[in-house]
Amino acid sequence: MYIRDARFSVVDVETTGLNLLRDEIISIAIIPMKGTKILAGDSFHTYIKPSSFDIKSMRIHGISPQALSDAPTFESIAEKIKDMLGDSIIVGHVVEIDLDFLKKSFKNAGIKFDNNAIDIAILEKWLGERLGDRRTDLSLDSLIKVYNLSSRFRHSAIADAFLTAQIFQIQLLKLLKYGMTSVERILSALESARMSRIDFIF
Repeated sequence: MYIRDARFSVVDVETTGLNLLRDEIISIAIIPMKGTKILAGDSFHTYIKPSSFDIKSMRIHGISPQALSDAPTFESIAEKIKDMLGDSIIVGHVVEIDLDFLKKSFKNAGIKFDNNAIDIAILEKWLGERLGDRRTDLSLDSLIKVYNLSSRFRHSAIADAFLTAQIFQIQLLKLLKYGMTSVERILSALESARMSRIDFIF
């Protein structure tokens, strides 16, 4: 599929922690893209009520128990989220973590979720190796600086998703200029460039 015809969903989730066994999603943002175009007007964000909440996690995401008091459970909006994502390619920073939590949450809701995904950190590494601009720091904060974006409101799902979408947009333009016009070629290239999460800890 040609890049400009592809559907992407830039996703960011905030969780009660990083332990997949006990932690849960408490916020999710989805920003759709059609090719290189960010469809900001179709963005979606919601808080999600967890079954339990560790107050210490507020230091990371700033979401209080009060903000979650009237939020829906994931199960109650799982169909809506799945419909929004459809068969689009999921895009994120350290996207494996988002995918793990989404797969767990969708499984608990009885919904299959197996979309392809692109990690902007791995993509940045791949681009750097080929365009002679290698980076040792692939954290989101570092990429925000590299692409001269504003980092206001970092660590909210919708802000991080929008920043990720802007970075990905620029990366797609670089790929097109490099001659990578096929989504399948990109997915194949990134599969061979996989790294440990520790290489681009956020």
